Amino acid sequence: MLIQYIPTLYVLVLLPVVVGAMGYFLPRRIYQGVLLVFGLAMVGISAVVFYEVRVLGEVIEHVAGWGESVSISLRADELSAPLVLMTNVLFFAFFVFNSRAPYMDNTFQYLFMTLQCALLAMFLSGDLFNVYVVMEVGMLAVCILIMYKKEKQSFYDGMMYLMINFLAMAFMLLGLGYLYRITGVLDFIGMHDKIAQINDPRALVLPYSLIMTAIALKAALFPLFSWLPRAHGAPSAPSIISATLSGVQVKVGVYLLIRMQWVFSPAIDASVFFAVLGFVTAVVGFLLAVSQKDIKLILAYHTVSQVGLIVLGLNGGTPYAFWGGMYHIINHAMFKGLLFLTAGVIIDHYGTRNYAQIRGVFRRMPWIGIAGFAGVLGITGTPLFNGSISKYLIQNGLQGNLAEIGMFIVNLGTVLSFVKYSTMFFGKAPDHVKPIKDPYVNGVSMVIGFGCLAGGIFGAQAVQLFFGQSYNLGGALGAEKLTMFAITLALGIGLYFGVVTRIGGFLQRVRDNKVNFNQVSLLIAIFFAFLTAYLYLTV
Repeated sequence: MLIQYIPTLYVLVLLPVVVGAMGYFLPRRIYQGVLLVFGLAMVGISAVVFYEVRVLGEVIEHVAGWGESVSISLRADELSAPLVLMTNVLFFAFFVFNSRAPYMDNTFQYLFMTLQCALLAMFLSGDLFNVYVVMEVGMLAVCILIMYKKEKQSFYDGMMYLMINFLAMAFMLLGLGYLYRITGVLDFIGMHDKIAQINDPRALVLPYSLIMTAIALKAALFPLFSWLPRAHGAPSAPSIISATLSGVQVKVGVYLLIRMQWVFSPAIDASVFFAVLGFVTAVVGFLLAVSQKDIKLILAYHTVSQVGLIVLGLNGGTPYAFWGGMYHIINHAMFKGLLFLTAGVIIDHYGTRNYAQIRGVFRRMPWIGIAGFAGVLGITGTPLFNGSISKYLIQNGLQGNLAEIGMFIVNLGTVLSFVKYSTMFFGKAPDHVKPIKDPYVNGVSMVIGFGCLAGGIFGAQAVQLFFGQSYNLGGALGAEKLTMFAITLALGIGLYFGVVTRIGGFLQRVRDNKVNFNQVSLLIAIFFAFLTAYLYLTV
């Protein structure tokens, strides 16, 4: 471990909101230029921290020189450092992409910086109470950004997001208070050490269930995911907000799931529970995605599905599956962020969100079409693209048990959904749709698209770079893998044209079935009760 005297981690956390506040009253264009330079600097600082972690080991900083379990501490390690770098790179890319948007006034840009600050703090914080505080800050920033265009539906979606997350945060606050009473500390390492000394694991069941219920909602696990499509697919939510929420923000829940499982690991192991839950989430997510006509909702429900796949990998019980899940966090951030960005452009120019009314994207806006299709190839695990590598690792780690069959089902559902989504790239475009000439929009889209390709071609090197894990990934392009993908693609195309296109009435009933706040509250209580009962029976 390396204890830094130059507070690099605190600079990373505080710089976004400080720079945003100091330049707020500057003219819009000057303010935007300052934030662009600052964004590039943030990428550089996080790259330096990432390098230190990879070469020298864990980086720890304690405020005012106080010791562990007492001070506010920030920690960058093999899990958090890659996610911090990913966050800053994507925030910078999204900011450049959206730099000419008319709603990018100073208030919007400041809120965007506040969200960046909160996400970085959540990844770097070594204290559970600090995580709780910055989650609240991030939640308020997200709520305002969802409602920023001041349309009726966005107000409803934003308030639903806020109320549901307030309820989840109440569970977390109760859980961390209970845990503090038992252990006397809230530092992750301190809690882990104290829990190892507890003789009766059942004493920890209640705080574990309370905290994990909140985290499961943040990660959008079944059945606590209904908030995510409302927030990520909100009709008036700016495209970079949808991209940020789906690409980065939802990963906070997954990251905290890993952290808290480690904290409780001396007494409680619920990996089987979360592996099963991840599979169920992945299946339910793609089934709901297939039923949608709104392209942003197709993408939003597939975030639910892909998070389920990540959780399945992280709890698969093997290093292959775990690091495949970690690499899929980064891959999903890239291709899902790209898909939301390009979907927002398509919606703005076609004037509709209905995939059936969108055709000819390749012809009318070729750069957006190519970039968007690269995102499709990434999420479906097409050979040579980044998703194929992380899925290959997860699948290898799950070989020999039923989860391997579950992996095939999830892959098939993903392909089926994006066969439907991809129909809008082909055909003839309406005459009113104009080509995209914004170099920032086209340029950023293509760069991220090439990133999806590079993450597949250089997958072994990427896994080694980000996580220090060396695997032989030649099998990802082997005959067996290529054959399996071809079979999956053929089945997906057949199911779409043979089944999905013929059950429109059933799919309409699925779309019309909305979950209200009271039902969400009940589901949270049921999840908590079920997890508590499971732990009492198995611990």
